Amino acid sequence: MKIGEINTLRIEKETAIGLFLSDDLGMEVLLPKRYVPKKIEVGDKIDVFIYRDSEDRLISTTETPKGKLNEIAWMNVKSVTEAGAFLDWGLSKDLFVPMKEQIVKLREGENHLVYVYLDTLTQRLAASPRLERYLESIPEGLEKGSEVQAIVWKEHPPLGYQVIVNNQYLGMIYANQVFQELNIGDATNAYVNAIREDGRIDVILQKPGFESIDDSTKDLIDALEKNNGFLPLTDKSSPEAIYSALSMSKKSFKKAAGGLYKSRIIEINPDGIKLI
Repeated sequence: MKIGEINTLRIEKETAIGLFLSDDLGMEVLLPKRYVPKKIEVGDKIDVFIYRDSEDRLISTTETPKGKLNEIAWMNVKSVTEAGAFLDWGLSKDLFVPMKEQIVKLREGENHLVYVYLDTLTQRLAASPRLERYLESIPEGLEKGSEVQAIVWKEHPPLGYQVIVNNQYLGMIYANQVFQELNIGDATNAYVNAIREDGRIDVILQKPGFESIDDSTKDLIDALEKNNGFLPLTDKSSPEAIYSALSMSKKSFKKAAGGLYKSRIIEINPDGIKLI
């Protein structure tokens, strides 16, 4: 029976307080009555999350936490005491962040990215915002073009965004590769663009080759590259001139140009737009 993870267990018996479940080794745990799904019988198997309750007893639930063991997740601070802070992680029992794990003292109502770990002394699940200490330094099984999950951790203007890759590694999305709005805590699919000598990963949000960029944005980039990086078009150009040059509406042109400008891929001058 694994604490902090989803376990598939067998229903051994039904009681007034809930179901008693067991694993292959015969270890039992209670699933309280309020979490028991309908139309389930003794002998059936059920997926449950295992953790310790407020009295340090192993307990199970059919609820899914925002973050399981060894995962990084975005959580809200519900309350703060002298011993530490308590986070809302989607279960009836809040997740504890010891004071020693806090870089800056957490405050009620704040949201933070935290790593869920198992305290070896108490065998309780806890959380830490000190993500660096839990990340691995040498990426394994990844190469350029690999699809990964990236969680936005910190913004470093004007460079870009620091991200957590696959809940294991530290990565970076550069500002000139961002074609969409990003917020701290966002989780998104991304692709490895390079693996640096220090083990950190450069990632991009679109498939290599611009396959997933908005069509208008891709067409505008293509047109700029074919015209030595410059087009004599601005938001004051007529719809006819824009359509003649790009075969797109003025609205699409302004949206595409605005996104590229925000990502520092083009500069906008009085006489046109230019690739940086």
